[in-house]
Amino acid sequence: MELLPHVIILGLVGFIVTISWSPTSSLFSWHPTLMAVAFLGLQCESILLFHPRFSPVTNHALRVKLHQIFQIVGFVLGSIGMVIIYILKENAGKPHISSWHALFGLSAMILTLIQLVGGLPLIYSQIRKILPMSKSLGELKRKHAQMGLITVICGLTTVGLAFYSNWFIKKEFHRIYQNVAFGAVTTIIGVLFAQVYHGRLSVENQN
Repeated sequence: MELLPHVIILGLVGFIVTISWSPTSSLFSWHPTLMAVAFLGLQCESILLFHPRFSPVTNHALRVKLHQIFQIVGFVLGSIGMVIIYILKENAGKPHISSWHALFGLSAMILTLIQLVGGLPLIYSQIRKILPMSKSLGELKRKHAQMGLITVICGLTTVGLAFYSNWFIKKEFHRIYQNVAFGAVTTIIGVLFAQVYHGRLSVENQN
């Protein structure tokens, strides 16, 4: 198993969590913390689970189960993070969805919900029997994987844009931290993109 993607993800999540609570903390500290764990940590790892080079899990059924758990927990944590920023903006009288960061974040949450619902027919054959589906199970899995990539890219773009927000700028880090962090996000996107579009997801090959 190759560890590099996991090291990048863990390092970036750790970096975001650390600067969120240092040198001072507030209710806002939970927003970047939860969103980083949700999108950078759980969502990315849930996709890497299906890559034979990056996953420590070899059993397909276990991969699917862990994928479900990671996605559900990630959505719950992301939802809490969204509620927190909504409350803070309401209390401060600031407009909502007023930046690209916010727009991509909202899009990522909506797409994640769609993916959670859309993944149900892939797991439960009873649902497939009820719904009028013309595509094969393999084709549905491929579409789910491709849509999942778009969802994660939205989430990671949100994280990347956070490094150019007032929150990060006020931390007064040297610009190199900003560039390295954004570069790490771009690297993760590249790994996930290659995984899906080069047919490396074993879930796509399961019928």
